[in-house]
Amino acid sequence: FFFFFFFFFFFFFFFFQAEDGIRDVERSRGLGDVYKRQLLTKERERVNVYAMVLDASAPYYIEEIEKYLCVLKLIDETVNPQFKGKAPYISLTCFSKNKAELPKITRMGCVIRIHRGDTKKFNKSYQLNCDVGIKGAWVLFDPSETIKPMAHTGRAYTFVEEDKKKLKDIRKFGEKFLKENDAGEFASIGANVDEIDLVGLVLSRKSADKNMDKLTVFDGEEFVKLEIDKARYTHISPQDIVRVRGLRQKRNEFLVNDYTNIMKIDKDQAAAKELKKKIDKAKKDKKLSGKLDIYIPTIEKSKTVSEVIAKKTKSISLKDLFSLETSKLKGQKYSVSVNVVEIGPKDPKSWIVTVDSKARKQYDLSSDIKHYYRLQLFTKDATNSEDHNVYPLYLCNIDGRGNEFFPDPDDADTPKELKRIYKTITKPWFVLNLALEPVVSEGKSVFFIVDTKLTL
Repeated sequence: FFFFFFFFFFFFFFFFQAEDGIRDVERSRGLGDVYKRQLLTKERERVNVYAMVLDASAPYYIEEIEKYLCVLKLIDETVNPQFKGKAPYISLTCFSKNKAELPKITRMGCVIRIHRGDTKKFNKSYQLNCDVGIKGAWVLFDPSETIKPMAHTGRAYTFVEEDKKKLKDIRKFGEKFLKENDAGEFASIGANVDEIDLVGLVLSRKSADKNMDKLTVFDGEEFVKLEIDKARYTHISPQDIVRVRGLRQKRNEFLVNDYTNIMKIDKDQAAAKELKKKIDKAKKDKKLSGKLDIYIPTIEKSKTVSEVIAKKTKSISLKDLFSLETSKLKGQKYSVSVNVVEIGPKDPKSWIVTVDSKARKQYDLSSDIKHYYRLQLFTKDATNSEDHNVYPLYLCNIDGRGNEFFPDPDDADTPKELKRIYKTITKPWFVLNLALEPVVSEGKSVFFIVDTKLTL
């Protein structure tokens, strides 16, 4: 009886403790506490930590241990390159037999919560290990103010008031640190001497074949051409500022490793501002300026036709605009900054519609109006590069809205001009400033472009 009791107790305790990796409650520590325990007491214990990710490899396979792993550099207020301690960061290695269970870091400044991490010695220094699927677990948050995680291990995770405070504090630290310090330089501390890390501007991304894309990155001094896996780097687009980790150079070629990672850097961070200084300097170089002009347009934004209209509109993000209640939309006008993903219909010739008798009667049009525009712009929010939602905006100028947005439909040069407009505003980096007016019909709202003039 005692044997069976002990067996079921053992099975119940350990099986359900490891179900999602986040059930048992242990005191979370700062990295400084972890570091102190490692180096002073050499105490091997399981710890829980919140930290900002300064650098990370992509997950890759190690044959010797028959597992996938990824390596992250973690910092917080107590352990970072600016702190007067003994370490610029704590290294974290995550293991798993399943590659999908490892964190994929796509943006510098992400926050990770490690649960039941082990402190172990490797190459004469201590690091954190997280063996996912056996006892360790993680939750990954983006640098913004949402508490919904980007990803996590297991079927579920716990998140209580104490977690909210910890997440808020580490984000506050991370935002300040990245704005004041060139994290691209710090992230390269401890890198392999035979590898290259760089911070650069993505100039172009073109398809090479079914599985690979060609990426051109400018680091302020040279143009780096890379072949990257399509599926692995879906988060990277032209005009992104990125940190590329772990490149190999063979003669004049830059080669991507299994563990090479590309992380986006926000444009208000110090690393991005340092890169901008280098690019501005490069634009004055005769050898470089010609090549840069191909990728970086002189005018990147449209301008509203009237300052009066601009003052009467409320600036808002697309996400917030489409979440407003229809009852609050009546009589309002809004201004948004967007990137155009697609225009429908795709053929500019189809944007112009002939005025028929039905439309003339419905909209009380004068007899001299022969054509009008009718199209949809499928747009992303330019103020939030991480928002992947696409929102439809409409142009139908027969009632006076949007007359300034496109040229006169009856003008002979209009077809040629429309092709130029299509080619320009659908570029990934082109920011379109629009004034919008909501029209509510049958409980639903659609947003029409009003009086916005393109200056291309």
